Amino acid sequence: MMRAWMCLFVAICLTKIYSLKQITTILQAKKSKCESTWMMIEAKEALHNIERAKRLFLSRTACLEQSLALFLFVASYNKKVDWCVGVRLAPFVSHAWIEIEGIPVNEPLEVSEYKKVVLV
Repeated sequence: MMRAWMCLFVAICLTKIYSLKQITTILQAKKSKCESTWMMIEAKEALHNIERAKRLFLSRTACLEQSLALFLFVASYNKKVDWCVGVRLAPFVSHAWIEIEGIPVNEPLEVSEYKKVVLV
């Protein structure tokens, strides 16, 4: 739980301090050092820990912060996942999520309607 809290804290800081382009560069550098892919069941457990940890924050923790936190959590174990940011038009909506080998982690089927604009 402590690791999840720390990853969520770092994710919130990243979104407050850096642009999306800068965050992408940071994540690419972290991912390049990771050796193997995280398993789906492990990712779901980690996401559960992050969802529990977000209750301890007074600030906004939505899909961007949570997906960043999950990416950082996984990378802290020297494993990798894909971080995605996508958009949908009519009405315009943006969303961020994690995928493992092209499969979204704990996301509704509607996520396939988003056009990926960032993929790390």
